[in-house]
Amino acid sequence: MKKLFNSIMICVLLFSSTFIGTACSDDDKNGTNKYPVPVISEFSPSEGLPTSVVTIKGANFGTERTERVGRVYFGGVEATDYESWSDNEIKVRVPQKGITGNITLWVWKNHTETTDEFICVPGAEITSINPSPTFPGSQITINGKNFQYFIDKGVTAQDVIVEFCAEEGITKATADALTATSVTVTVPTDAKGGVITIDFDGYQKVSGPELPLVGDLNLPLINYLETSGTITIEEGGIGSTKDGAYVIYQFDAPATGLFDVYLMTGTTKDGSSLNVNIGDNLNTLKTAALNETLTHAMKNTGSWATNWKDQWGAFYLEEGKTYYLKITFLQVGTTWVGNVGEIGLTLSTDQNQTPVNGVKPGADYVIYKHDFNSGTSYLPFTDAWAWEPNYIKIVDKYLEFYYNYKALLEDDRRMRRGAEVTCNFKTTTEGWYGFKVYLPEGKFPMNESGIIIAQIFGQGCKNSWAGHLSIDQGILKLSHRHALIDPVVGIVGKLETNKWYSVVVYFKAGRNNKGHLKAWIGDDMVEGSPAYDSGNCNFGFAHWIDDDTLDDTGNNSECVGYNGTYDALGCKFGLYVTNKVDMTIRFDDLKALEGNPAGAFDIVKPGK
Repeated sequence: MKKLFNSIMICVLLFSSTFIGTACSDDDKNGTNKYPVPVISEFSPSEGLPTSVVTIKGANFGTERTERVGRVYFGGVEATDYESWSDNEIKVRVPQKGITGNITLWVWKNHTETTDEFICVPGAEITSINPSPTFPGSQITINGKNFQYFIDKGVTAQDVIVEFCAEEGITKATADALTATSVTVTVPTDAKGGVITIDFDGYQKVSGPELPLVGDLNLPLINYLETSGTITIEEGGIGSTKDGAYVIYQFDAPATGLFDVYLMTGTTKDGSSLNVNIGDNLNTLKTAALNETLTHAMKNTGSWATNWKDQWGAFYLEEGKTYYLKITFLQVGTTWVGNVGEIGLTLSTDQNQTPVNGVKPGADYVIYKHDFNSGTSYLPFTDAWAWEPNYIKIVDKYLEFYYNYKALLEDDRRMRRGAEVTCNFKTTTEGWYGFKVYLPEGKFPMNESGIIIAQIFGQGCKNSWAGHLSIDQGILKLSHRHALIDPVVGIVGKLETNKWYSVVVYFKAGRNNKGHLKAWIGDDMVEGSPAYDSGNCNFGFAHWIDDDTLDDTGNNSECVGYNGTYDALGCKFGLYVTNKVDMTIRFDDLKALEGNPAGAFDIVKPGK
């Protein structure tokens, strides 16, 4: 019996040791034994643009890639787009914000680095489109930067293809002209409004802001708001008009720009004329004296048929804003005036002319904005960080940001810390932010601190925040600093859940006490009464041209920066957090204004 017991114990011990050995072996498979130190033998090409493919050859790369096992960095910036991955070859795309430097490869816990540097060529960027909006068949100029690289490579205008949205898919057009800072192209007749993309002969494809394309806006004759005097309006037209009669229509502007009003008219009476005007205040439009420059004589065609087209304008309109159109019938010498058979608005061919309503078309400043009232694109804003399950998306006409703490807990990297949008905003002197913010009850933790929702970000040599708006236990605060040190913190106001708050921020970079920051909150904000005023202070850091201006000239040899050799202030909005709780925040009417033009407060004020 004793021998039997000993035999059983020996078997148990052998089984246990086998199991333990197997377990240790499995641990090794998940550790460095399965992933030996990788070796890079070569990479090509030696330079490239963002999104261009780089081939890395060597050994011990592993037969498959997962987020934790395989990672490639360009100058310390992690790539996110891999074409292929095998044990001896990797094809990876250069990240958008890659930095010139060594290529670093991590395979599990082992890494290696190339001896030679990879040169990250600053990619092309689209900054603006002029004119915008426009119409199919017109010529536009797409302004941008870093186009010279392609010219140096021998790319000509005939090699550049611009892609536009169309009814089905995309439609393409060859560029008319190419310079270091612009691409000129004629909009195809079948193009629709939307995001445009430029293909620089295969070297790089870059997408820009949405280009609104506008057709005619026809106003149904029967859908008038009110009339006065002798006038008859039916589905087929307006008639039986006498001197002094008028009709008013209400409409929403389809885009921001200059528009002409056109009417199809008919009369047999000499001395007949029409006055056409547009205003955004109904009572003012009704009671104001007629602007004689907007009175046109009607052509006596000898018929009451409405086959003569006349045009008034140009009127400057803002997208989505409600306007009122007043048509007044005038006659001298007889009773009856004339008929109208069609009313419409069309985008003016010349968007640079002076509008008849005294509002300057366009602006002498650069602003990035979105009201999130339509579509799924939030350009000109793009993701700065939004790794799933974190997300950024348009929901019910606002922009929603979501942060998941569990994902950060499992993978503590910068890209997991919230979700933010940025844009091409850059200033070396002054700037303004304006937006509405909403904290949904049950989804935003009002007992948490250090929740950053907007950043004034130092781009370039000192790649870190210079200022930010944060929420600490329901209190909105504005922090700023002049170096990589503890910030100065000011209180802006108290927030509650389930309520929209309008916020405006002004900031001025400066050393030697030349900086300044202000913040406003609430629907009744007044420019002269900010909720927080820093007074004269030091704000912003890195290299300076003078006490008021950061150095973005690229001439400072000490400044090897974020995307070249410059220093400036950029923007970020959304959530930057490491809090141990999930959270959601919402933004609306988001604006970032470069500089400090006249009326800047009203330009960025939410709802304007």
